[in-house]
This record gives sequence, structure tokens and C-alpha cells, in this order.
Amino acid sequence: MLSFLKEKGLSIRYWSNVEDLKVEAGEPSIVFFHGMAFSLDNWISLGTLDVLTKKEFAVYAVDLPAGHSSKSDKVEKASITEYVPILEEVFAQFGTGDKSHPMVLIGPSMGGAFALAYAIAHPEAVLALVLVSPSISSFEQSELSKVETPVLLIWGDKDDVFPLEEYGRELKKELALSKLLILKGAGHAAYLDKPDEFHELLLDFLDEVL
Repeated sequence: MLSFLKEKGLSIRYWSNVEDLKVEAGEPSIVFFHGMAFSLDNWISLGTLDVLTKKEFAVYAVDLPAGHSSKSDKVEKASITEYVPILEEVFAQFGTGDKSHPMVLIGPSMGGAFALAYAIAHPEAVLALVLVSPSISSFEQSELSKVETPVLLIWGDKDDVFPLEEYGRELKKELALSKLLILKGAGHAAYLDKPDEFHELLLDFLDEVL
């Protein structure tokens, strides 16, 4: 279900299946972010949210307060980490995002940076990360080394924005509990290029960490 919430004067658009499911207290949530050129609508059209709903996962998808296609109100910050307080309040309204209600955060490109920033700030609230060719320009090596949650890195071998050899393999070295899976023939938005393979990798990883 698509809705809006108000936070710090911003209108934030999101999708959730939680009201339609009988979600038990403390059950982990799966939270999707999006890339710079995209919005949560891509997760709808791709069928990803339906795939996880059929497996009865509690799911949220958030239009970030940044990016070209997001239908949330936008706000410019000097760094990705400065968006964390907005995410904190959004998650508080969801009733998730803390030690008692942990999450798996999923983010491609810019959304991966948002997911990393939240995981670094609140490691107790994040069970795992799924990052698709994430943007890491906002982070120092020392910050990335603090991430101690399981991380699934997904990369297209044809990515010409953050090439696999230069970024993907190097990031795997920085994240202690990460594994790197490569989608052959896929570009930067590998999940859009190879949706069936992406869904299979995602479900396998969720089975491992939840």
C-alpha cells in the first residue's frame, strides 16, 4: 500500500505490506531504498515487493528525500550521513529500525549509501545489508571497517558507473562479513537487468540471515 507520512516538515512517500500481514512483534523488516535516478516504483514494477510479500516478509520501500524520481519532498544535505536523523524518524513512525525491531536494508547505488550510513550509525538495528553497486564516496575506509553485519554485494559485470574490478572487489575487502555475487551481462542497475536472478540471490540471502 502506498502512503505518505510527515517528518520534520517533509512529506515522505512509502510502500508497505505490514498492515495486510499479521506481523508479530519484533519480526524483522525488509526495507528498500532506491538509486539516484529511480524511486520505490521500480521495486513495484519489478515485482520485488510482491515476491517478498508472497514469502510473508514484512516489507517497506521508501522514497528517499533525495534523487531525481523520488516523490518525497527533497532536502539537500552536505553528506549522506546527515540524512540519518530523517531515516531515524521515518523508521520510528514505522515502528522499526531499533534493537527490538531490526531490519535488513536493501539499496542500490545512492540507496546503498543511505543503507550503509544507517548501518554505521545504528549497527544494533541492522541485521544485514544487500547493496547493489553502492556509492561509497561518502565513506572513509575506517567507517566501512566498522560494518560488522552480513553484507551481500551484487554487481553487474558490465557496470560502467562503478566498475566491478575497481569498486566491487575492493569493497568486498573492506567489509568483513561480505560476499560478492556477480550478475553476468548486467549493468549498473543489475537488479533491473536481471530481475529473476536478483530475486533468487535476495531470497537465498534472506534465508541465511533471518
